[in-house]
Amino acid sequence: MNYYFHDCILDFECRELRRGERLVSIEPQAFDLLLYLIRNRARVVSKDELISSVWGGRIVSDSALTTRINAARTAIGDSGKTQSLIRTFPRKGFRFVGDVREHVPELGAAAWTSPVVVRAEASAVCVLMGEDEGAIGDALRRGRETIVSVFEDAGAAIHTASGDPVIATFPSGAQGVLAAANARGMLAETNRSLPAEHRIHYRFGIVAGEAENGPDGPEGAAIAQATALIRVAHPDAIRMNDGVQSQLPSESAAATRRIGPDEHALGDGDSGPAGLPAQLHGLDVPLPNRPSIVLLPLGVMGEGNERGAALAEGLRIDVQNALIKMSGLFLLAAGTANAMRGWSAAEAATRAGVRYVLEGTVRQSGEQVRVNVQLFDSAASTVLWSEQYDRTLDHNFALQDEITERIVTALDIKLASGEQARIWHKGLTHPEARECFYRGAQAFMRMNRESIASARVFFERVVELAPDSPYGPTWIALCLWIQAARGWADPAEAREQAGRWAERAVTMEDADGQAHTVLGNVRLIQRRFDEALAVARQALDIRPGCANANGFLANVLLYCGESELAVRHARRAIRFMPVYPPWFVEILAASYRDVGLLDLSALAAREVLRIMPSAVEPRLVLASTLVRNGWLAEARRVAGETRDLSGDFKLERWAALQPYRDSGALAALTEDLRVAGFPS
Repeated sequence: MNYYFHDCILDFECRELRRGERLVSIEPQAFDLLLYLIRNRARVVSKDELISSVWGGRIVSDSALTTRINAARTAIGDSGKTQSLIRTFPRKGFRFVGDVREHVPELGAAAWTSPVVVRAEASAVCVLMGEDEGAIGDALRRGRETIVSVFEDAGAAIHTASGDPVIATFPSGAQGVLAAANARGMLAETNRSLPAEHRIHYRFGIVAGEAENGPDGPEGAAIAQATALIRVAHPDAIRMNDGVQSQLPSESAAATRRIGPDEHALGDGDSGPAGLPAQLHGLDVPLPNRPSIVLLPLGVMGEGNERGAALAEGLRIDVQNALIKMSGLFLLAAGTANAMRGWSAAEAATRAGVRYVLEGTVRQSGEQVRVNVQLFDSAASTVLWSEQYDRTLDHNFALQDEITERIVTALDIKLASGEQARIWHKGLTHPEARECFYRGAQAFMRMNRESIASARVFFERVVELAPDSPYGPTWIALCLWIQAARGWADPAEAREQAGRWAERAVTMEDADGQAHTVLGNVRLIQRRFDEALAVARQALDIRPGCANANGFLANVLLYCGESELAVRHARRAIRFMPVYPPWFVEILAASYRDVGLLDLSALAAREVLRIMPSAVEPRLVLASTLVRNGWLAEARRVAGETRDLSGDFKLERWAALQPYRDSGALAALTEDLRVAGFPS
């Protein structure tokens, strides 16, 4: 891969930098730093990220980093004064701001050639979080037209396909790979001039073989192989099998790397920064149109300080639960914030698409606690306020309210009618109950079988110590619901118990709405549809900024036949939680299908499969969508994958578990799946 900018050519494979015809001497770390900034030129890269990526996380002084930045600038004809190519953003990081063109070197003669199939699939944040279906459709159409144009100019035969995918046959592997690389480069160039919500990314799978246009859509084993290659690939990835890679001339073959049996990746589009959750790869998240914030996990001072760790997690959850009730504030979900543990404030703000970041530390010694917090404004690259709190963990401990009040004041949040009373809730004043709750919350956030069981024990103790508080029943209901959903307990029994605890919690004074989300879905499974809708909507009234309240309501709306509203709330849930649980997107895909937005439904279902490649439910959504769109060959391929994954799948058994209010809708869906080839 070559990068062209200014009068320079950066050759990634040969590790050379040229200015005009002159080869420029550049030390290895300066080369790596320059390469990393160019690859991530769509955003500001923090100092911590550069150190992690270029120096492997080793301790590096500011002066050493500055020296390498200056060396990179000098090598490309830039300087710290002009900053025409590498710009410094004080206290935030660095960004490459020059115009860049990516290019795979011209491919010479290969040892042998044979036809290849290229499958290109779209990925776009607008499908998951956008509000304007017309704009979403326009963005996808532009992306597809770009791919088709590049492929046709390269001599490909384009096959009719469903929605966003483009399937093409090229005479040789070299031509297919070059066309995919050029298409990716053109999309990247276009994306840089578009707002985040209109950017389109594609991933490309290339395999040796041919495809044919059958009566029900493109056919051939190569299509299924190309689909499998990019099933879990990140946006912008180019992947090929051995039969394609072996056709490439040596210069181009050297630019690929083997990533698995019969699987190679080309260039640097295949993976994101180390540790980045799969949901965030290629996710261009726009800023909300209201104050937006993420509460990062608080750091704990002192080795082995388990009580301090529990306090840090519980205190954050308390503040989160207060802020989430404010309709005038966009609050990123705690689960996504957990995935950003250890990130810098600037990196978290950029990746999550928020402006403000609350971060801090907790130190506990006996009953004495010191909490340091600060509110970072990423737009201004400055700290709005910072505070140190020294408190005693007794009946008067109410630090969560003090921190919440400072955030509300600093961001000038206007509270809607009724929110004032809900936000300043009656916390747990009993010291042991509060500690049990905090330790339970800490275990809950680990989200595994053992930690959820442990959390439930702590919350049961909260019920014993504070029987009039909704905290214990609410969180027990949440634990039981998760145990049922994940198969960590008998599903029917766990859901029944979750419903009983949720019933108890929702009647209590100061119920925070979380038990309502559980109870709404329990009522849905019980086919008590009106009650399910009512209680799920109550949850959203209490927690307008809650990802789960929106996602759980979307699920109820979908099964009750209100699919347009389900689309709206599913998209909001995903935006509040960009590191989303895949079932949020599964609900969105099914809702898109039911309102007739079939191309968007297929794209969303494929996104679920990127995160959960062995899941059956998103394949059912995808297959039914493809049938309704008339793409039977593709639907049958999906049905075949499902049979391979779940040999005992039976339609009648599956349909009996689906809580659709309208039996006609369920019958139509079942017929779609039968047409696709699922066994009755």
